[in-house]
Amino acid sequence: MSIRSRLVVMCVVVALLPAIPLSLLVQSLIEKSFDLGLSTTVEDALQSGIGISQTHLSRLHAEFEESVAGAIAHLDTTEAGTIADLDTTVAGLKRHGIDGVGSPTRISDVVGGASLIERAARPGQRADVVFYETNDRAIQLAAWGGEDGVLFYKRTDPAYLRDARSVIEGRQIFAQLRLAKPTLRRSFFYPFIVIYAVILALALSIAFLIAERLSDPIRRLASGANTVAEGDWSYRLNVRSGGEIGRLVDAFNAMVSRLDAQRRRLVDMERMATWREMARHLAHEIKNPLLPIRLSVQELRDQYKGDDPKYREIVRESVRVIDDELDHLQNLVKEFSSFARMPDLAPRVESIEPLVNDVAKLYPGIPIRVEADAALAPFTFDPGQIRRVIVNLLDNAVSALSEVEHPVVRIVLRRDAGNAVIEITDNGPGIPEENLSRVFEPYFTTRKEGSGLGLAIVKNIVLLHGGTIEAVGGAPRSRGQEQAGTFSNGAAFVIRLPLAGRAR
Repeated sequence: MSIRSRLVVMCVVVALLPAIPLSLLVQSLIEKSFDLGLSTTVEDALQSGIGISQTHLSRLHAEFEESVAGAIAHLDTTEAGTIADLDTTVAGLKRHGIDGVGSPTRISDVVGGASLIERAARPGQRADVVFYETNDRAIQLAAWGGEDGVLFYKRTDPAYLRDARSVIEGRQIFAQLRLAKPTLRRSFFYPFIVIYAVILALALSIAFLIAERLSDPIRRLASGANTVAEGDWSYRLNVRSGGEIGRLVDAFNAMVSRLDAQRRRLVDMERMATWREMARHLAHEIKNPLLPIRLSVQELRDQYKGDDPKYREIVRESVRVIDDELDHLQNLVKEFSSFARMPDLAPRVESIEPLVNDVAKLYPGIPIRVEADAALAPFTFDPGQIRRVIVNLLDNAVSALSEVEHPVVRIVLRRDAGNAVIEITDNGPGIPEENLSRVFEPYFTTRKEGSGLGLAIVKNIVLLHGGTIEAVGGAPRSRGQEQAGTFSNGAAFVIRLPLAGRAR
């Protein structure tokens, strides 16, 4: 299973784990909410309120009936003949709890268009009195004496009616909720499931994107590790990421760079060791016959006793040429021996700038610019061997500038991360592209008088310091193209020495 799949599965598991307990919890909360709102206590309270309202309404009916009976007795006493004659008795009627009187034929004026409800007379009531009330129970009426009789009415307290209606409506709503409880419970629970599913899908989508973003650099890192393991040391991860992944990618690239640099150093040191062994063998093989040859030639010259001056001159000239060649071979043996012998380093902490300035003074005929960075503090190196390196490089530069009209050499000393950098640049003809990879090989030279060991010795010393050296050159230029102080096409050697000294 891939890393992305594992991350997605892990996110799905983490997202689904709380689903079941959360669903049960929500369902339990919904049940408790309904149980609390639809409890028997609430139902009993509503039912009790309705009973109290009905009792109070019955009492109002009884009081109105008693008031009507008293009013009729009052009217009998006053012997009123018509409705108009009742105006003088209104005050007396109100004492009996009657709000007003009128004609039975004008009931609609009293009730305002509301429909009426007739109540049957109870046993003991007067047969000539008919009791009514509006459908909203706001007004109670009593018709006495037929169409030509008297209409009594009394208004019910609006606050009581409003409260009574509220209690009745509450009881009805309570009954409806109890009937619709299963449906309501589902209507609350199912939206929660839908919302949770949407959130879960969104979370999984985000988790998938995050998993892809996290797994892609890791996959590429694993692939890069395999690529490097197969020998491609130029591979670098080009992943833009922040946080731990970004630091991991940077660490991988830095690790590969360091391993590649160490690999190249090891290869160079192995190659140098091979060349040194070959130089030691050649020096031994060449040195042994040199002395016998020299002695034999001198003996040949000294033993000639003839009188022929021409032959004597030929012998003498031949011996001289042989001696010169033997001297050249002797010098070559010394160079071979010097190259074959690994120098013993004596490192100490010093500043590189005074040493470079001292070496520059050895070449008064060529302008040498020394540019030192103040940030480059003293560090550990072998002054004698580094002096030898700089002398060798300046000798090469002076030789290359022999035909330049305005020769200039620039030496730049600076700090780069954990290294001291020495750049030696000239405005000479440069190094051909095809020779850049071979200039440090022993016995490779383009100069007639050179042995090809100078730059090899330079690289050997730099490697022993734990550093690196590389050559940079441009295309050769004609004399007409040369300009004073121009370094664009000249040769350049860049040396990097670790500030902490050679690694153990």
